[in-house]
Parts: sequence; structure tokens; C-alpha cells
Amino acid sequence: MKLASLFSPLTAGQVTLPNRIVMAAMSTGLADERGWITDAQIAYYAERARGGVGLVVVEFACVASRFGISEKTQVTLDDDGAVPGHARLVAAIKAEGAVAGLQLQMPGQFAAPRPGLVPIAPSDVRSRRDGSLRARGLGQDEVEDVVASFARAAARAVTAGYDVIELHGAHGYLLHAFMSPAMNHRDDAWGGDLDRRLAFPRAVISAVKAEIGDRPLLYRLSAEDYMAGGLSIEDMVAIAPLLVAAGVDGIDVSTGSIAGSLERTIDPMSREGWRFDLARRIKEAVEVPVAGIGTRWPETAEAALEAGDVDLIALGRPLLADPAWAAKARGDLTAPIRPCTSCNWCADRVFKHEATGCAENPRAGRELVPLITGDVGRGRRIVVVGGGPGGMAAAIQADSVGFDVILFERAASLGGGLIASAAPPDKQNLLWYRDYLVERLQSSAVDIRLGVEATADLIVDLDPFAVIQAQGTTSLEHGIPGDDGPTVHSAYDLLLGDESVVAALPGPAVVYGGGETGCETAELLAVHGLDVALVTRSRDGELSRAAEPLYRKVLLGRLRANPRITLLAETHLTAIGPSDVGLTSAGESRRVPAATVVLAQGRRSNTGLHAELTTLGRRCVLIGDAAGIARIGEAVHQAHAAVRDLAGTNAEPAPA
Repeated sequence: MKLASLFSPLTAGQVTLPNRIVMAAMSTGLADERGWITDAQIAYYAERARGGVGLVVVEFACVASRFGISEKTQVTLDDDGAVPGHARLVAAIKAEGAVAGLQLQMPGQFAAPRPGLVPIAPSDVRSRRDGSLRARGLGQDEVEDVVASFARAAARAVTAGYDVIELHGAHGYLLHAFMSPAMNHRDDAWGGDLDRRLAFPRAVISAVKAEIGDRPLLYRLSAEDYMAGGLSIEDMVAIAPLLVAAGVDGIDVSTGSIAGSLERTIDPMSREGWRFDLARRIKEAVEVPVAGIGTRWPETAEAALEAGDVDLIALGRPLLADPAWAAKARGDLTAPIRPCTSCNWCADRVFKHEATGCAENPRAGRELVPLITGDVGRGRRIVVVGGGPGGMAAAIQADSVGFDVILFERAASLGGGLIASAAPPDKQNLLWYRDYLVERLQSSAVDIRLGVEATADLIVDLDPFAVIQAQGTTSLEHGIPGDDGPTVHSAYDLLLGDESVVAALPGPAVVYGGGETGCETAELLAVHGLDVALVTRSRDGELSRAAEPLYRKVLLGRLRANPRITLLAETHLTAIGPSDVGLTSAGESRRVPAATVVLAQGRRSNTGLHAELTTLGRRCVLIGDAAGIARIGEAVHQAHAAVRDLAGTNAEPAPA
């Protein structure tokens, strides 16, 4: 059998999982203001259970919200009134064939700000979430109270019908904080040497086990927390067996901490399967099942299981992108897996206190909205202009609901902005999504016309019901003397073109523009061996400020560490010569050598075609960069909305 290990059962205690795929606990932001389960959450989890995972671990539930919650709509289980909602959720998960689990958590110093709230921690420390606040160390009675709160929440979880309980002992939350010398500065029964730092986790494990009986108890830990003075993999190899001895039945291996290393927890554009090496170290130290996270592809998962790195494959963001990941891997569905690229659109929504979402899957978190059934577009033609992510997604979805679709792309291949976005170092994952969309298009009835410029006359002759313009952007005119010279290049054109062109550019180079594109282009040139001056009118702290926060941290960290890149902030490019450029900063002018000059000072939307068609009385919808400079997720979501509106129903199309 293909993927035989991935789809083999596993028994732990009284529970048998039908396969080795676990939906990892992830916040949804879909609970109500009390933290109680909503219909939207039930639909969200049911869809992923229906997609074939063996175990669904419901997002972290705070066990004592009086001490603070992680998010304004975090799930809570510190009140009996919450139990009926959880029971409905459990029933929905089990009805789809999956085992239902729940993660219990206390945020500690990472509680969301609330008027009058003083966050709690093992010790009095400055809050690492809000540096203007101090977290207070728990007193003896309060420590025991929190332990009892975990036990009461576990009892409620059992009443609701959960088969598996997980303790969140990672990412800097309270269980992790007590264990870590970086966050626990006590010198009493609850802190000091390792044995005493483990007293709180052990007490919680014991109290929870007393309530859940022979149901499996999992423990999520950070195998490396990447904190100064924190816990290393060597520490966790020693600690994991002690947690098992205390009563843990399985280990869920994660990494990082909210305290300064969140990019190692919700890692942007990361290497496939990189955590499995750490998971293997933990697995070698214990005799209970170990789950590892960080893969997007079934083949990687199968290889990790076959190699003995892990016993279970935990999926987080990949199940946001494609709830049917497991069913597609097993071959129950013929469509390809919609790949998670780790772009962190979902994480960005959490940071903004919004409900969960996915750049590639506009239905994530919106599963209650019905899907269109039938060919509602039959007999009507839609023309899509532009073969980037928005245009491809629009064409696929319009075809799926019965429209006759023609897709025009003036380039010789599909991809558009996805190709440019994937060109910088460590962003090649985005090509997975380009390849996925191309495969979906090729298996559809869409009439794809490459190398064709879609003019208003051409479109009018086709007499479409509507036009979706996703044609993107053009470069701004900079007005810098010499900007039309032979050494000058557009950053976007370089990223969109063949990498061999970049590799052949002479150095030194000057990149003008400190946005995400400018920073990425500077790094790309440096990777190809050029010395680069990154020139920006902005202040140093404003580099790449529109980028997703975790990716921005990683990108800027690499830029600042690269000896080939020199940052010149608050500096203007005033002239471009054959072999140098003129710069002005703080009223002083100078010239620096530049054999290559790259302009990354922004682009403008292509709206000319829309204006022409509108004047001719044609219905034309702008999406993506054509509607205003947009990220990939915005383009895809706008495509989804456009097709929904053109279909004219209260339902929506299945995502591309």
C-alpha cells in the first residue's frame, strides 16, 4: 500500500487512531466572547475530520481565564457552561470518523492585555508580551489553584466526550515557563534546580491524569526554545523521560517560544521536515509515541515514519490550506493537495486578533457558508485577464461553477507575481502553489491563451458576461537622472525573469528601495556574490515594514548579518551614472560606485483596461494588484469573492 506507515493504525491506552495523521492544535479566533464553542468552530473542525485525519486536537483551551487568556476569543474551559458546546464539537468530530482531543493551556505572562490584569508567571519578571508591564510571580496557594484548574478543566473535557487530552507545555506558556531557567527564577518548591522546576508540570500531569483515567495524555513541548538561557535539545532529551515517568502517554514535539523566537514556532517559508531531527532525539529518549510537526507533503511524512523519527505526523497550517490533505494523500480524492507554503497569512490574522484564515483557502474559518451546487454559470462566458495567482484562482473557480472561461496571459507561462515572489532566497515554497494552480487549470475546461495581450477590442469581440482583470502592475516612473541607463534594472523584472540574468550582473550593486521587494532583491544579489548597498529613504527601523511580521524578522536578521550588504537608511538616490550613483543623506552628497542599479521604489496598478471596458459598458471586476497593490492571499481571496458575486447566489465556489 502506498504510504502504508502513514495510514497504519496506532493504539494508545483505550484509544485507537485509524492513521498516524494528527490535526495539531491551532487557534481559530472563532469562539464567542466567553471563549465558548460556536457553530463556526464546529463546522471548521468537522471539515478537517471529514478530510481523513486520525486525531483532531482542538485548539488550546484556557483553564483559568481569571488569570488572563492568550487571545480575546481564546477557547476556555473553566466554567461548566462551556461543556455543552464542547460536547457538540466532539460529536461532530467523531461523526466524521476522527478521534477527538483537546489541548489545555495557561498563557502565563503571555496573557493578552486586559484592563486591571497583571499577568502571572513563575517569577516577577517584565512581561515578554508587553514590555510596559510586569508579570507577577504566583504565590504558593495560587500555584496549587492553577493545578486544580487544570484538573477541573480536564474533568469537563471528559464530560464533553474528548478521548485524548494534551497539555500545552511549549512556546513560553506557563507550563514551559516553570520548566525554563530563563523564566523561572524561584528558589522554593516550584523552582531552582531542574527537579524543582519540574514540580509544577508534574503536579499538573498528576492532577489531570487523576481526572481522565486511562485516556491518553499528550504533552506538547519545545524541543529547542531558542531563548538565551532557555532549554536546549540536550535539556529536553533529559526532561522528556521525566515527563513520561510523571504520567505522560505521548510527546508532541514543537519548537520555539513567544518570548523572542516565535519565528521558530510559526516558521515562515521553512525547510520541509526540519523538526524531525529534533523529534527523533526525543523519541530515542522515551518509550511512548512521539508526534512531529513541520511537513507539508505525504512523502516526507511517510519517510519520517519509516525512518523511525516519529510515530505520528502533526499537521497545522497544511490543514488550513487543504482540509482534505489526508484523503488526497490516501488517494480517496483525485485532486492534488493544495500546498501550504508557510507564508503565514494565517499567523498574521492571529496577530491582528482576527479569525483564522488561509491565503490559498478562502473558506478556512468560513465553513458554515454553503458551497455552490450545480453549473450556475452555464451559458455565460467570463474572460480572465492575467495569469498570476488571482487570475488563475478566478479562472479555476469560475470554471468549477459552470462558466465558460477564457484566461489570457501575455507572458509565455503562467505564474505572474508568484514567480517574482518565489525568486528571493528561501521563498521557493511559493512555487508549490504556482505548480498546484497550473495543474488545476490543466485539468479544467478553461481555455488558456498564453502570449496574448488582451485588448478591449479583443474582449468585446468575445462578448463575455463579465471580465475579471488580474493583470497586475507596472513600474513607477522615478524621475531620477540616468534611470534609463544600461546599468539600471527594475527589481520586479529581475525577480520575474531568469535567475541566470541575475547571476550575470556585475558588482558592486545599489538597490534603491527599502520595502520587502528591495530587501529581498538586495539579498538575492548578495547570494550571487555581489557587494550591495541597500539605499532607502526610510529610517532603519522601517525596512520591509509591510511584510508579514515573522518573515520580516527572519529577512532583516539575514540582511543585517550578511557582510556583503550595507544599509544606507534615510538616504536619497539623486543621480545614476555609467559606473556610480549620487546619494544625499542629512544634507550631504556623495557618489558611490555602482555597476548595477536596481530600482525597487514601488509599482502602480494596471487599470487602463478596466477603464476602457467600463466606458464601453462592460462589466469588469478588478482583483489583486490591479485593484491596488495586493499580497498573494489578498489576490486569491478577491478572486473567490469575484466569482461568488458573479455567480449571483448566497453560496460560494469551492476554493481553487
